[in-house]
Amino acid sequence: MFYPIKLYFRDLWIAAPFAGSVLSQIFIWLYLFFNIKPGAEQVFLHYNIIFGVDLVGDWWNIFYAPLFGLLILAVNFCFSFLIYRADKFLARILNLFALATQLIIIAFSILIAGLNA
Repeated sequence: MFYPIKLYFRDLWIAAPFAGSVLSQIFIWLYLFFNIKPGAEQVFLHYNIIFGVDLVGDWWNIFYAPLFGLLILAVNFCFSFLIYRADKFLARILNLFALATQLIIIAFSILIAGLNA
C-alpha cells in the first residue's frame, strides 16, 4: 500500500532535501552545459593530487557525473517513498543522503570545469 504523495511531501524533512537535490541537479547540468564547450579535443575527467590528470576523454563524458547523481536521486526517492509508511526515519535519511551526494557532485563539477577552462 502506497502512502499518499501529498502527505509524503508535507514532511519538511522529505520536501526540503528533495527540493535541494532537484535544484542541485538543475545547477549541475546548467553549469556544465555552459562551461564545457563541445569539441573534438579531449577534456580532463579526473585529477589526482599525486599523479595530476589521470583520466582524459571526450567532452560528453563529463556528463556522466550528473547522470549518476540523477540516478541516485531517483533511486533514493523511490525507496524513500516506498518505505515512508513503515519507517519515516530511514526515508528521511535516504533523502538527506541524496542531497549530500548532489553537493559532492556540485563540488566535482566546479573543480572539473575549472580544470578544463
